[in-house]
Amino acid sequence: MSEKKSIESDHTQTNAYVYDVDTNEEVDAFEQMKGTEGYVEYRTLNWFQGGGLLLAETLALGVLSFPNVMANIGLWPAIFTTIVLAVLAWITGIMLVDFKLNHPSVMNFADAGYIVGGKFFKWVLFGAIVLKSVLIQASHVNSGGGAFTAMSRNAVCSVLLCFFMALLGFVFTIPRKFSEVSWASFASCISIVSACLITIIGVGAVDRDQWRDANGDIPWRAQRDSGLVDTINSLTNIIFAYGGHAAIFAFLGEMKKPKDFKKSLAMVQVISTLFYILVGVSVYLIVGENNVKSPALSISTYTVETVAYAIALVSITISGAIPATNGAKQIWVEAFKGKKMLTSSDWKSYGLWIALVFTTWMIGFVIAQLIPFFSSLLSIISSILTCWLTYGISGILFLYDNRKQYKKKIWMTAFSVFIILFSSVITPLGMYTAITAIKEGYENGSYDHPFACKSS
Repeated sequence: MSEKKSIESDHTQTNAYVYDVDTNEEVDAFEQMKGTEGYVEYRTLNWFQGGGLLLAETLALGVLSFPNVMANIGLWPAIFTTIVLAVLAWITGIMLVDFKLNHPSVMNFADAGYIVGGKFFKWVLFGAIVLKSVLIQASHVNSGGGAFTAMSRNAVCSVLLCFFMALLGFVFTIPRKFSEVSWASFASCISIVSACLITIIGVGAVDRDQWRDANGDIPWRAQRDSGLVDTINSLTNIIFAYGGHAAIFAFLGEMKKPKDFKKSLAMVQVISTLFYILVGVSVYLIVGENNVKSPALSISTYTVETVAYAIALVSITISGAIPATNGAKQIWVEAFKGKKMLTSSDWKSYGLWIALVFTTWMIGFVIAQLIPFFSSLLSIISSILTCWLTYGISGILFLYDNRKQYKKKIWMTAFSVFIILFSSVITPLGMYTAITAIKEGYENGSYDHPFACKSS
């Protein structure tokens, strides 16, 4: 009979912190379980796989709103804002990696929250990640169901198609290790890139007269004086497009070398920003501000739209499974940290995992039916959660880790204060504009009732 490793003898645990008894150094929850019966090694990601996962989640649905952003605030303000927010997200991503390197026991935002603000902040961030994951699942259910509805020409009730999309997302969330879906993430990226390029070619190949207004022009604006609602909604849509930060700690927890994730961030920010600008500018200039739709794949003819959506479904499914896995993993780690179940490969652990992810997808399905809109949903997620998880929280973590070096690191300290203030301002403004847009949509009859069969 083989000797089993005693967790208690080699490690001590205090909430988010796990220490090695011999070295008195922090270790992560996977290291704590290493050598126990049924242990499965989760730290198997390299930087390229980690980059693929983050890129798949980043490109995903965010790109589909960029032509609409161009139409709302104008070409140059949209490009400028996209580049600025991309650079900010790049820096804050590096800040999250540095925090992980300073605190190896951190497996997720909840762990980081405990280190910085105790149990209260831990549960605030725990709830934020779980809520954001479920809302993203709802968004993917809504988008996938809309894609199926468009392709079927309303032949099947959209509620059933959304339910099928939820089941499809559930299947791709069954794997427990990110490395098991990392290569599929590249298929997701190719899928959404191909779908957008097909849309660009499709809207450019048709008779351009259909895009002209009564004066025979295809109007577009270099800049536009938009109202508060359109401006803030556009800003939060761009923020949503850089919202993959919510999963960074989870990715880092499964990296072979967490410090290599900085390479992943460089890859993701450069590729995603160039692609966002390409899609937004191309579609906007071709069809003009009067013909832009969100999501952008619905702009072209039925045939082009059907092909684009069919290809995009790969991305909608896989990129939805990544945040779903992130949310479920946070629940899993919190429930089983320090217990064999955390890394066990037996039937009981897989059964519980499957039950957990199935439940989150069903909740996402219900939410998708209760909130039948797209852009405003992105604004709600961005203003409440994504803005803080991508920007504001990074500033708080930096200020905590460098609380004795503010003068020495004056520029990064100033930057941290700025992004905290930025998030504080965007949150109430984003909530106000999203609620206003939703209210106006219902007053104008733009939205269907919950669980109603919708037309594409």
